[in-house]
Amino acid sequence: MRKLVLGAAMLLFAQFGFGQAIADQAVIPISVTLNSILRLTIISGGNIQFVVNTIDDYTNGIANSDRYTTTFSVASSRDFDVLLNAETANLLGTDDVANVLPVDNIGFVCPVAGTGGTFNATSVTPLDVAQFTLITARPAGGSTDNEFTVQWELATTALIGVNTTGATLLEQSLNPDNYVVNTFIVVDPN
Repeated sequence: MRKLVLGAAMLLFAQFGFGQAIADQAVIPISVTLNSILRLTIISGGNIQFVVNTIDDYTNGIANSDRYTTTFSVASSRDFDVLLNAETANLLGTDDVANVLPVDNIGFVCPVAGTGGTFNATSVTPLDVAQFTLITARPAGGSTDNEFTVQWELATTALIGVNTTGATLLEQSLNPDNYVVNTFIVVDPN
């Protein structure tokens, strides 16, 4: 019996010798996905139409007004540039595609809006087929922080002084037609 009690006691004490506190761990992976946000929205002025119907329009051009203004906004998660260019070097006649109007008869101004970035068209600039950097290094932000206007004008005295045509619409003796060109606004992340 003694052997039995001694054996049971040894088993009991042996259990305490092997019973150790157990540490456990778990791994929790955490990841962050940053999706690029780059959204350009034309708010108003998505279709600009100059109607030249007086000799005064032919000689002095058509200055900017609300009717000839494009308002757009950019929502971006990164700093960005805004570029502007015409699709072709000439506006083409819709009645007769042989009729052309040089695209630099159209000019634009982009006034400074908000803070940050460099605005490169604060005075009248002729439209061109080559991309023009309208705004450089604008800080990332929402569309309310990044709302801009492009103020368009047609063959004004100020524009004639800086474009390659150097002549009024009247002096260019253009054929009557409805001239059209697509113009692109491009947002390019830095």
